[in-house]
Amino acid sequence: MKNWQKIVLSFSLIIILSLTGIPVFAEAASCTAGPGELPNPLCTTDLSLIIGRIIRGVLNVLGILALVMFIWGGIQWMTSGGSEDKIRSGRDTMVWAALGLALIFASYSILNFVFSIIFRSVSPVP
Repeated sequence: MKNWQKIVLSFSLIIILSLTGIPVFAEAASCTAGPGELPNPLCTTDLSLIIGRIIRGVLNVLGILALVMFIWGGIQWMTSGGSEDKIRSGRDTMVWAALGLALIFASYSILNFVFSIIFRSVSPVP
């Protein structure tokens, strides 16, 4: 990998991680503590909410990385200059990014289904 690619990738990763952390910090900033108490940075003690926030954050980062890879594949394809190897590399990158997005959507659906069953069975029915 060339130096400029490493710099762009590192900078993009820093931007992505900082942008996905903003909603978490915004939620935490709204929590208040009483006088003489430390504020709870998670704003909750409910395990289902904590797990949900962690899963949402991980899936957000994965979705953004898949989008970046899809764009990178498009750039590779558009700058190939007619070279069959570069066209194939760009096309393969885009195909794998699309499959990654499908996997992310499927994992979200499966996790949502499983946790709705688990936490519905744990909580008392009114």
